[in-house]
Amino acid sequence: FAATEIKRRQDAKKRFHAKIEYDLLPQEGDRSLHVGKIAETNRKSYIDMDLLTVHSIVAGSTGGGKSISAQDIVEECLLKGAAVAVFDPTAQWSGMLRKLEDKKFLDYYPQFGMDPKKDPKAFNGNIKAVKNGREVIDIFKYMRPGEIQIFTTNTLDPKEYDIFVASMIQQIFRSKLEEFRGLRYLLVFDEIHRILPKFGGSGAGFTQIERGCREFRKWGIGIVLISQVLSDFVGEIKANINTQIQMKTRDDG
Repeated sequence: FAATEIKRRQDAKKRFHAKIEYDLLPQEGDRSLHVGKIAETNRKSYIDMDLLTVHSIVAGSTGGGKSISAQDIVEECLLKGAAVAVFDPTAQWSGMLRKLEDKKFLDYYPQFGMDPKKDPKAFNGNIKAVKNGREVIDIFKYMRPGEIQIFTTNTLDPKEYDIFVASMIQQIFRSKLEEFRGLRYLLVFDEIHRILPKFGGSGAGFTQIERGCREFRKWGIGIVLISQVLSDFVGEIKANINTQIQMKTRDDG
């Protein structure tokens, strides 16, 4: 009776009661990304790096942790040698180029087996400010293995940002890349809801993102879309998404 009562009290304290088949989850390996722990356990949690070529959504309310979650994945991809480009209308991603010094974050390190003195690092990369939505960029001139290229677009209005996104993806399709099995390049679009028609976009940018989600895998390109609500991702885009990360979306569906 005592053992049953102890288990009942332990279960009552848990937030999550779903049964997990650990053998079916991604395991540690050369192409695995460590993203934390499975809730209420000490088991490490992984994402298969190469499945990011079937694209990802990170959704969450303001302050819900979506940008930090996306940065966690990006850091792991960089450590595994992928080339990353971030399209940043918030001008917040530049911190990836500096060593973490935020004590609030560093206090969490020991919980995940990390050393707050030795493990924080700056990543190699560059920042380019995009001030003209019609600027044509050959993105692969900036992409280097293990480095992050940040394109700040915070000075563009939604219409200009929409034009820029559409043009950039069209440029990728004209690049005549060789086919590649697995993840080689990762494209991250933060606050992507800004190019929706209801916010001033024309729809051209989302059309090209949808096209990219359909075809980029064969070239080893993964797309990560970051926004506040899942309903921002419409039509065939959602059908071509393999990974969803939800942070306080309050979406029962």
